[in-house]
Order: sequence, then structure tokens, then C-alpha cells
Amino acid sequence: MIENTNKLLDKRNKDLWHELNTKFRIRLEESFEPNYITNFNKNLVIIYVDIKNLTPAPFTHELLHIQLKSKKIFTIDDLHKKIEPNDKVNYLFSIALKEHIGNCLEHIKILPKFINLGFRNNDFLSDFSTPKMTLKELNTLQLHFKNKEFYNKDAIDFFIGKFIAMKACNNRLFNYNRYYIEFARLDKILFTLLDDFWSDWLTFDIDNPNDTYDEIFDFFIDDIHNWIKDKIIL
Repeated sequence: MIENTNKLLDKRNKDLWHELNTKFRIRLEESFEPNYITNFNKNLVIIYVDIKNLTPAPFTHELLHIQLKSKKIFTIDDLHKKIEPNDKVNYLFSIALKEHIGNCLEHIKILPKFINLGFRNNDFLSDFSTPKMTLKELNTLQLHFKNKEFYNKDAIDFFIGKFIAMKACNNRLFNYNRYYIEFARLDKILFTLLDDFWSDWLTFDIDNPNDTYDEIFDFFIDDIHNWIKDKIIL
């Protein structure tokens, strides 16, 4: 267990840390990978800390994810619960994809708070300098997405995951317009429903306790269901 938080806290995040400790029982553990990860188990929250990178920015990133839970915002869990009853959509979405989407949805909401606390945009994610889509990946996607009347399940998963990753990317030096154009050429309907889903999510107000994202998720799953219902996906 990590007891010393001196290197993880400063004037920017101390108030947030104290606030969350009044709502959750938080324990710090050494991370098993070079990253910060948060695990929720009822009212116990474990933050796995990268002891080789004891700095406030990645720690605050995790605290902001926890703050969402204090607002009853559980995007990953709720996305799982919404998708699982729909056999066709559940078949299409891997567990990793559902977690990736939920994580990205949260990122776009907590980033402004991270910056408002006084942190730099480029310290929000460890892969800030890594483009979320490349020409090589696009070529692979185009090659495998559809073969005659058959759609490739892994390629669809990749399409959805990469679209969401590009939308959530906070590095404004990366211009993904050329990829969006090619994604739309590859499948206009899938591209449009993902774009609508993302636009709908941007309207959700995490600070308004009367706002919910139930319909946003429901419309998204219905759109995906309608897109796949007449397709052969292997």
C-alpha cells in the first residue's frame, strides 16, 4: 500500500482529493503496469499508482474519473448493461470496445475540469503525442472491413473504436479529417450513426443532476441494431 501522497497532491488537486475521501474509501496500491488505473468495488476505490511516475497530473486524471462516480455517472457499466440484452449488438461489441467507448466518453467530459484545475492539456493522457489513427491502419481496415456480402467483426470493432478514439483525442495537432472522409466512404450509415452518438454525448451535462444519458445510449444501440440486422458479420 502506498501511504505517502506528497508527490501526488498539490494545491491544484488537494481539495478534490479531500472531497472524494468524504464520499469513498480510497486506497492506493502500486500499479502492475506503467500507468494509473482505478478499480471500483462498491464503496471501495483502489487507485493503482505508477510508482515510477509519482506526479499530480495522472493522479488527478483518476480522481476526476472517481468524481464522475460520485455523480452517479457509470458510463462503462451502464453501456455494458444496455448492450448485453441485445444479442446482436452484444455479439458485435467486444468487452474491450465497450470499455474503450466508456472511457473516451468520460475523457471528453473530465478534460475541461482537468484544465480548469490548472493542469496542461498535454498531461491529460500518457499517449498525447500518439496519433489515434494512421494510414497503415486505414489501409488494413479498408482491406478487411467487407468481403463481398460478408462483414468482418473485428474490422467493425476496429472502425468503431478508432472513430471514438479520434473524436476523443485532445491533441489538436492531429487532423483526422482525411480519415473521417475515408470512414464515411467505407460505410456512410455506420459513420453517421457514430457521429450522431458523439454529438448527442456532447450535449450531456455531467454537472446537472437532472440530466441523464439513458436515451443517448438507447438511441445508439438501436441505431447499431438497425445497421447490423440485415448483415452477415463473421
